Amino acid sequence: HYAREILSNPLFAELCESLEKDAVNRCVAANYSDHEARVTAAADIRAIRTFRQNCEAILRNNPVMKAAPA
Repeated sequence: HYAREILSNPLFAELCESLEKDAVNRCVAANYSDHEARVTAAADIRAIRTFRQNCEAILRNNPVMKAAPA
C-alpha cells in the first residue's frame, strides 16, 4: 500500500530525480584525482536507484498491495 503511494507521488519522483541528478553532476564535476568524491557520488547514485527499484519490486511482488484501494 505504502509503496504504491510513494511511487505515484509526483514529489517522490521529483525528489529522486533531483537527488540523482545532483549526484551525477558531483561525480562528473569531481577532479580526476579526487577518487573519494567520485566514489561517494557513485555510491549515492546507486543508493537512490536501488531505493526506487526496491519500492517498485515491493509493488510488483505483492499483488495484494497492488490491488488495494488508495
